[in-house]
Amino acid sequence: MPIDALLVTVAVVAMFVTFAVALAWADRQTSAGRRDSQAKH
Repeated sequence: MPIDALLVTVAVVAMFVTFAVALAWADRQTSAGRRDSQAKH
C-alpha cells in the first residue's frame, strides 16, 4: 500500500472517530439533562 494512501486512510478514520466521539459526548450531555428533568417531575 502506498504511503500516501495509508495517510489518507488514517486521516479519514481519525475524522470519523472524532465525529463519533463528539456525537457521543453531546448525546451524553443532553441525555443527562433529560434525566435530571424527568427525576424532578
